[in-house]
Amino acid sequence: MIGTALAVLVGAAVAMAAINTYSAQMKFSPTKAGTGKKPVPVSFSVAYQAKGTNGNRTAPLTDVKSTVYGLKANWKGFPTCSEAQIAAAKNDTGCPSGALVASGAITAVIGPTNNQSASAPGTAPCDPLLHVWNSGGGKLTFFFVDEPPNHMCAGGALTTGSVPPYPGTIKASGKNLVLDTPVPTYVSYPLYGIEGSLETLNLTFKKLSVRSHGKKVYDIQSVGCHGSKRPYSVTFTANEPNSPSETDTVRGATKCNK
Repeated sequence: MIGTALAVLVGAAVAMAAINTYSAQMKFSPTKAGTGKKPVPVSFSVAYQAKGTNGNRTAPLTDVKSTVYGLKANWKGFPTCSEAQIAAAKNDTGCPSGALVASGAITAVIGPTNNQSASAPGTAPCDPLLHVWNSGGGKLTFFFVDEPPNHMCAGGALTTGSVPPYPGTIKASGKNLVLDTPVPTYVSYPLYGIEGSLETLNLTFKKLSVRSHGKKVYDIQSVGCHGSKRPYSVTFTANEPNSPSETDTVRGATKCNK
C-alpha cells in the first residue's frame, strides 16, 4: 500500500515495471542543508503513486523503503504510542497528540483477488486517512482512520480498526535517513477474497520539538546535502498471489541551499 502523483522540484522520478509503474516526489521545508554542528529542523512530505499495467489494478505492495540524504531523526524523549495500544483500542484517539509524527491519506481500490482487472465487478474505492505514530526506539506505527464523507473505504465496508495498525522503522544508514514500511498481508488482503490496490499515498512528517535539559530538541533535522541537491530514492516491492515479487526503485532530488 503506498503512492501519489508527482513532479519533483528538480526532476520527476518514475519507475516502469512489469506489474506496476511508480512515481515519487519529496519536498522539504526549509530547504537549507545545515551541518552536523548546526543542524536545521525540517518537515518533509512524501507523495507516491502506483499504477497497474495491462488494464489491471495495482498489484499489492509488500514493502516501501524511502531513503533520504542528509537527514537525521531523533524522537528520544518525545511522546509515544505503541502498535499494541492502538490494536487493543482499535482506534488511536487515546494516543498523545505529540506522538503523531506524520499524517496524510491514501487512495486505493479493493477488488476480487481472483480478478485483477481494474473493471472487475465488485471493485470499490478505499480512501482512508493515514496516521503515523512514534512508537519509540526508531519504531513507527501506521494506522488507517475513516473520516466520512471523504475518507471512507468501500462505502463503510471497512471502518477505523477493521485493518489493524502495522509497524515501520526509521533509522540512520550512513549519511541517509531510511524509512522502511513492510506491508503486512492483513493490509493488502483485508477481507477474504478481497485484495487492496494502493494508488496514491501522501504523508507529511511534522517538525516537532520537546525541551530536554533546558534545550529545544527537534525530531527531524538536516545535517547536509550532496552539493546543491538532496537525493532520495523509493524502493517499491509488490507481487500478485502465487507470483514472484518484483522490486523497482524510483530516484529523485530536490534543491538544497547552503
